[in-house]
Amino acid sequence: MPRTIQAGAYRVGDDVKALEIMPTRFKSSNALSDAELAKAAFADLDPAFSAKALAGEYGIVVAGVNFGGGGKTVEGPVFALRGAGVKLVIAESFARFFLRNAINNAFPVLVCPGIQHAVQTGQQLEVDLDGARITNVTTGQVLQATPLSATALQIIEAGGLVPYARRNLAQRASATP
Repeated sequence: MPRTIQAGAYRVGDDVKALEIMPTRFKSSNALSDAELAKAAFADLDPAFSAKALAGEYGIVVAGVNFGGGGKTVEGPVFALRGAGVKLVIAESFARFFLRNAINNAFPVLVCPGIQHAVQTGQQLEVDLDGARITNVTTGQVLQATPLSATALQIIEAGGLVPYARRNLAQRASATP
């Protein structure tokens, strides 16, 4: 996992629901390819988003409060964003299910108060995940997000919760006489 992410920003508002990130007509399934999942990302909010993200125009989603809410959702919204080439979501706050699903599936997310009003769609951002430092390269403004916990970073680096747990169990088993 890269510790520094540089990409164009795509800004959305407050209370973006999980079903707005990945509409119901796109069923979350292991059978869906990344290309199909990419088509789902913000399909109803901005039909052009997926094509622009896949072309490299957007790689970081910036949001207001309660991003990914609207009920207990499975990993579909996370997979749709990742399939579209999004590398990171920065929001003022996240719905707890989206936050856990993101980290459990090795998808970085940062909480940063004030981010929604400090970034416009199309601006270039550079994000240091270790220090949770966000630089708006376009304007020069620097913001400080809440750093991810050491455990969250380890889960993301391992490739998700399952690989993280496997690695830890294997280490414990090899340490046991």
